[in-house]
Amino acid sequence: MGKVSTYEDVINSFHSSFQDKVLIPESLEREWFLKAVGKYSYEIDPLNFDEELLEFDTKLDRYVIDTLGSIMKKFYQQRELSKVNKRISIVGKDLSVDGSNGSKTAAKSELEMVSQEVDEMLYKQTPTAYV
Repeated sequence: MGKVSTYEDVINSFHSSFQDKVLIPESLEREWFLKAVGKYSYEIDPLNFDEELLEFDTKLDRYVIDTLGSIMKKFYQQRELSKVNKRISIVGKDLSVDGSNGSKTAAKSELEMVSQEVDEMLYKQTPTAYV
């Protein structure tokens, strides 16, 4: 049997989307990966992934691997936006300070961009009704 695609292939695609090295717990990455496989399997075409061998049952097209990586990035960006939104704001009787407004805008903008990219990638892979 020829080479099959692996968990590592998708993780490498996911990490290539960051300019700087980002430390993410492996268990969280694994969860995002499994959610991405589930989303793709439900919306486009079923993917068979062996969680013990950490590999798919076939060689995936590069665009599918990149789509899975982009879906993972969307989950990452959702978490980043949540983190920024939860940062402490100083609110007093006569004073309100929120030093993260720029961060909130940037995180929301990044999430919207990644979401649009994922939606476009999935749309391009959706089977036509004219098959």
